[in-house]
Amino acid sequence: MPLLWAASLRHLLRHPAQLILALVGLSVGVGTIIAVDIATASAGRAFQLSMQAVNGAATHAIVGGAQGIDEELYVGLRKRLTTLAPVVEGYVVVGERTLQLVGVDPFASASLDRSGRGGNPPALNWFTQPGAVVMAAATAQQLGLRVNQTFSLDIGGRSYSAVLIGTVSGDQAGYDSLVLTDIAQAQEWLGSIGKLSRIDVRADDAAAADLSARLAPGVRLEKAAGRAQQSLDMTTAFTTNLQAMSLLALMVSTLLIYGAISFAVVQRRRIIGILRALGATRGDVFTIVLTEAAVLGVVGAGLGLLLGSVIGHGLVQLVSQTINDLYFVVAVNETVLPASSILKALLAGFGTALAGASLPALEVAGSAPQLGLRRSVLEARAVSLARKLLFASGGLAVASGVVAVTSGRSLFAGFTALFLLLLSAATLTPAVLRMLAQVAARFAGHVSPIARLVFGDVAASLSRTGVAVAALGMALAAMIGVSIMVESFRESLRDWLGQTLRADIYVTAPGPGAGRPERKIDDGLVREMIATAGVVDYAMTRTVTVELPQGPVPLAAVQFARRAVTDVLIAGNPAVTWPAFERGDIVISDPLAYRSQLHVGDSLTLPTDSGPRAFRIAGVYREYGNDRGTVRISLPVYRRYWHDEAITAMGFYLAPGASLVDVMARFREVARGKQALLIRANADLRNLSMRIFERTFVITRVLYWLAAGVAAIGLVSALLAWELERSHEIAILRSLGLTPGGAGWLIEGQTGFMGLVALIAAIPAGLLTAVLLIDVVNRRAFGWRIDVHLSWEQFANALVLAIVAALVAGLYPARRVAVATIAADIREE
Repeated sequence: MPLLWAASLRHLLRHPAQLILALVGLSVGVGTIIAVDIATASAGRAFQLSMQAVNGAATHAIVGGAQGIDEELYVGLRKRLTTLAPVVEGYVVVGERTLQLVGVDPFASASLDRSGRGGNPPALNWFTQPGAVVMAAATAQQLGLRVNQTFSLDIGGRSYSAVLIGTVSGDQAGYDSLVLTDIAQAQEWLGSIGKLSRIDVRADDAAAADLSARLAPGVRLEKAAGRAQQSLDMTTAFTTNLQAMSLLALMVSTLLIYGAISFAVVQRRRIIGILRALGATRGDVFTIVLTEAAVLGVVGAGLGLLLGSVIGHGLVQLVSQTINDLYFVVAVNETVLPASSILKALLAGFGTALAGASLPALEVAGSAPQLGLRRSVLEARAVSLARKLLFASGGLAVASGVVAVTSGRSLFAGFTALFLLLLSAATLTPAVLRMLAQVAARFAGHVSPIARLVFGDVAASLSRTGVAVAALGMALAAMIGVSIMVESFRESLRDWLGQTLRADIYVTAPGPGAGRPERKIDDGLVREMIATAGVVDYAMTRTVTVELPQGPVPLAAVQFARRAVTDVLIAGNPAVTWPAFERGDIVISDPLAYRSQLHVGDSLTLPTDSGPRAFRIAGVYREYGNDRGTVRISLPVYRRYWHDEAITAMGFYLAPGASLVDVMARFREVARGKQALLIRANADLRNLSMRIFERTFVITRVLYWLAAGVAAIGLVSALLAWELERSHEIAILRSLGLTPGGAGWLIEGQTGFMGLVALIAAIPAGLLTAVLLIDVVNRRAFGWRIDVHLSWEQFANALVLAIVAALVAGLYPARRVAVATIAADIREE
């Protein structure tokens, strides 16, 4: 047994390059998972701390409709309960930074044990100093603000003067994205005089039930923790997709470890066979191989943890930016490494290494000593295994289809189907490699004996090349599938924008959050812009957020222009839907209809200012604006039930011959000094939407390139080991007249061919992967209906990766055989 351990250690020390490449691949796979964990956990932690800072010790919150609740309700409740605190919320922009404005009553907040709020500034300043605010010390420093300094903040395009009267110390977490002020000041700035966003309550279950029973229609009591969790739940589909993409890298790493351990076993087949003949047991050999893998896994996990921490710091900015674009505003100033992620890294590295090494360990331990000395036995087993994997590939593909069809709307099942399909691509590749290599050798033999040797040797070395090419094929299939999905989404979004954005000019009240009530255009500006020369028609929209059982959903009250083409329906007859819409029915977007399983003719209950009211659904329309869905209602109907005359956005249609530039200049002149509006031409708004789309999918591209990188490393490792092992064979060919350049071209031809085969096998699997991503995974995760669009660019990255990785794998062996001494390599046998 000591001799066996010594042989194992000596082999590892003599092949450091192969060991390092395997470690790099495993650490990248583990690091990708850790990076995603860090990014999502950091964003989630920042949001939770912010919610804790805002909620304080409140257990419940009294909330109302889209415009909030009347402050008189608080006055009435305060006479019976003391553990109440009114809150007014909105968003402000300071410089380039978006922050959450929270208006509080310092005395009422004290009853909820919010001693940390305000950093203990003089209480009198809250009421006597106009525009008094408090923010985190770190945030103030980032904005270049000092205590008692006056500065400007923007709300809905209007600029207001504020003064920083105090800061919250850094040891009080959660205040990084908050600006605190007196509740009356917040009401004035947000244009919500007499309204509260909510009333925080601290009460036990019995008191909460009694309070809930006393509330008027249209007002309800919710648990504070539930509201925070509901917001976090909106990002679940987004983070699940990121985690699935990170697992792809680890799947590829499993094949890489398998390949590395297999090569280590193959390279030692003579030594192991001799040691078996001298008395080493099967258990001894099995233990040695698995121990090597375990050490590799632990070291790879440790390196992956360090690498993931580095990648996570960059990824957290991309994740938080996407969350800000699609869900809610969050400021992530520090990264969080969850304790569970450390355990996950160790288990992922250790488990991946053992899973990858188990089959080679069983194979070498189960071989008879005399057969372990023969390469022909190894290759015969590899060919037999490739044939079996061919049938397994078909079974995995069928299983993938069955899971996708029969699993209802389960997102987990959708990802299961996706991974089964990718495994099908991996198990198919070795058989495809052997078949194409044999065909190429047969035809190439008529042209050149060297060309026949190039392809024939690939077919005869399946034990070395099959796994590496399979790993590359799986990564390429994923890359092609994701590329098609992203491009299809881009084109579907572009088509949708072309169908929905028909006005010449769009004017919007600026600010974050599409459904924020403080985003409204001044009434006087609305009238002046309608009267501007060159305007012949217009559309108006008021967007707010309503709380439904399935979470917060945007409610868009619209008045279509007379000449406009309304939303393209995917369910409902336009001749029936739009007249019913004008009479009081609603139309909903496809994501909401899909998630809530709503259909034309069903009813949806909305919380109006006068209490819940059921509205009939007259149609379903396509939308990519968000994954929660949107409810559209006629603007006059909305005003009747919500008593809100404000306008969030407008679309203007110009007369033929009217100058777009001139009309936009008149709009800016009208708004100058009154309200900063976002005034954009149709093309500019489309370009902005596409930029947000591109920014959202940066993370996806980063993750699939990491997975592809792991596969490329695996191919380089496997082919490098294979080519170096063939130095004796190449030396014999050199002695028979093969030139150094010819030897180099032979190696590069083989590696390039294998990269091309991986791509050929990956293309059909990539197309099926795209179908699963579009029709199953994204549909279940986000509710979007995406049309498939194909173009050659979607396959370009995969082609480049396959060929470059394969050619790079052959560079060092090609150079080595070109300068090697023939006699020395022949003697090495």
